[in-house]
Amino acid sequence: MKTTGVIIGIIIIGIIGCYSAIIAQDDATPLPRPTTAGSPVGAPDSEHTAPPDVKTPSADTPAIEIKPNPNIAAFPFKVGVVNIAEVFDKYSKTKEYERILQKEKEREELLINEIKMKIKKLREEIDVLSLGSELYREKSEESAKEQARYEYRAKTWNEHIKNKVNEQTLKLYKEIRETITKYAVDNGYTFIFKSDPTLSSTPQGDDVTQQISIRTVLYAPRETDITEDIIKILNK
Repeated sequence: MKTTGVIIGIIIIGIIGCYSAIIAQDDATPLPRPTTAGSPVGAPDSEHTAPPDVKTPSADTPAIEIKPNPNIAAFPFKVGVVNIAEVFDKYSKTKEYERILQKEKEREELLINEIKMKIKKLREEIDVLSLGSELYREKSEESAKEQARYEYRAKTWNEHIKNKVNEQTLKLYKEIRETITKYAVDNGYTFIFKSDPTLSSTPQGDDVTQQISIRTVLYAPRETDITEDIIKILNK
């Protein structure tokens, strides 16, 4: 009976020993790396360097051809482009403002020319007067005043014109932008971009660099151009 108990104990100890050995072997065996679809089992991921026997692509390796994305048309975007320079040029209010400005310019030039003629006449009178005489002094002072008046008038006129042009341009741009916004909303557009006039065929100096740097749209299909539609709405 005692012998039987000893034998059973030895068998139990043997089973426990075998089980422990199996567990130890499983812990020592590395788990396989997860692989992505189409990747070979055991392939290194992007965080590891390639094994010595694997060559990395060289600079001479031909680039992979990228095919057009067939799903691009499924994106819920409607895009249009507008040539703002053309809109300004063909907007009837722009032409009307240019006519008003031209008339104002002609009136101012007439006044400035009158001042110039007066200065010229005074200088001619001074030339025949005796140096140091009372009349010489009076005419010289009058000529100096007219010269100052001429310079002030010319300077303030240039500033006046510059400010007026900026003010009117901003007013017209606001009207154009409001028209484009309403057109976009009414016709379901997501974006309207400003397109650019054609590059000059004979640029000079830094003109070509400037023309390239300010371009905002490099390509747009003809059917996305809504410039003519905007011009027609503005000129109604």
